[in-house]
Amino acid sequence: MKETLEKIWNEYLLDKCGVMDTEEERSLTRRLAELHEKAKALLNEAQEEAVEQFVDALHDNEALFAKKAFFKGCEFAISFLLEAGNFGE
Repeated sequence: MKETLEKIWNEYLLDKCGVMDTEEERSLTRRLAELHEKAKALLNEAQEEAVEQFVDALHDNEALFAKKAFFKGCEFAISFLLEAGNFGE
C-alpha cells in the first residue's frame, strides 16, 4: 500500500496541491516574495546564504510532515472504512 500512496503523492497530489488557485494563496505568495526581498536588502552575502539554507531546510521539513500527514490520513481512512464495514457483525 505504501508504494501506491507514494505514487499518488508523487504523480498526482504534489502537482495538484502545488497549484495556486485561490486569491489567499496568491496573496500569501506575493507577501512572501516581498518579505524575501526586504530581508535580502538587509543581509550581507554570507548572511543571505545562511538564511536561504535555513529556509530550504524548513521547506524540506514542512514537505516531509505534509507527506507524513497525507499517508497517516489515508491509513486512517482505510482502517475506518474497514471497521465501518464490519460494524454490523
